[in-house]
Parts: sequence; structure tokens; C-alpha cells
Amino acid sequence: MNRITKKTETGLSRQGAFRSRLSRSALTTLAVASLVLTAASARAACGNLSGLGSRTAVNLPMLTQAESDSESASAANDSIVGLWHVVYTAGGSVFNETLDQWHSDGTEFENAYLAPAQGNICFGVWKTVGTRTVRLHHVGWTFTPTSDGTASGTFTLDETNTVSRDGKTYTGTFTFKTFDLNGVQGAEVRGTMAAKRITVE
Repeated sequence: MNRITKKTETGLSRQGAFRSRLSRSALTTLAVASLVLTAASARAACGNLSGLGSRTAVNLPMLTQAESDSESASAANDSIVGLWHVVYTAGGSVFNETLDQWHSDGTEFENAYLAPAQGNICFGVWKTVGTRTVRLHHVGWTFTPTSDGTASGTFTLDETNTVSRDGKTYTGTFTFKTFDLNGVQGAEVRGTMAAKRITVE
């Protein structure tokens, strides 16, 4: 009887040790995956200024459809809510270019014409300030132009935009400011933007 009890206890202790090793292994895998995802998301913001202001605007074929939509469909949607192709201009040249999604809950999501490793995704909040006119406060991270993409600070983008009566375009002005990691302001750029709505048939 003692032998059976000892054998059972030994078997149970081996199972416990195996479960413990399995548990530790799963936790380690989970921790590594979390670190990888965190590192990836830390770069996901509109933030490397090295490429801004140095290109011409891209011709996007999906905008042809937006331009050819019926007047009635566009006129019914003179709100800024929706998806837009935006070109920012400062000092007579293209400063930045984005795909910008405005949500009805007062939030905004922007995908800049930058490589993902340079930080091409950022966010903002907006409110209506007049007839077809909105004000946006947009924030994001800036990165050093090195391959490791170390965060170098933050930026703000403040805009005032007015949607056209037919709802197909908007125009506005912007002020872009950078700050270092201590919150000290660096560069400031002012300019204008022009946007075209992207739609579906």
C-alpha cells in the first residue's frame, strides 16, 4: 500500500512539475509577444519629420470615383465625417499628405504618407465651431530618422477646416508644432490644406 501511495505521489508531483514548466513557458511566450507588440505600437504614430515637405502630391485613382458621385449623394453629406485624401501645403510646397478618417463621435484617425517604421499613424479630437466648419487638435510622437526609430518627442497639429456645400472637399489652415521629450517647443510650421472625400458606389 505504501508503494502505491508513493508511486501515486511521485506521479502527481511529476505532473505538477510538468504543469508548472508548461505554465512558465506559456507566460514567457506571452510576455515576449506582448513586448513585440508594444514595441511595434510604440512606433505607430505620425512622427518622423525627415520626409515631410520634400515630395509632390500623389495621384490616387480612388478619388476619381468621389469626384464623379451624384450631386444628391454628396449634398446630403456636407459633414466632415468620412474618409478624405488630404494634402498639406506650407511655403509653396507639399508639407505632408494623409488619408484622414473623421468619426461622428468627435475622434479622428490619420495615416500619413510615411513608412510605418517612421511612424505613420496618429489621432485627434475635433468639434464643430460653425456652419460646416470644424476645429481639430491632433497629437502624435516624433522619431529620430535612424533605423531604430527612437522616440524624440511629440507634436501637435491644430486645424480649422470648412467643408464645401456639396460635401466633396474641404479646405483649411493648420499649425504644426514639435516638442522634445521635456516638453520644450521646437519647430513650428503654418500652412493650408485641401482635401477630397473618398466614397463608395
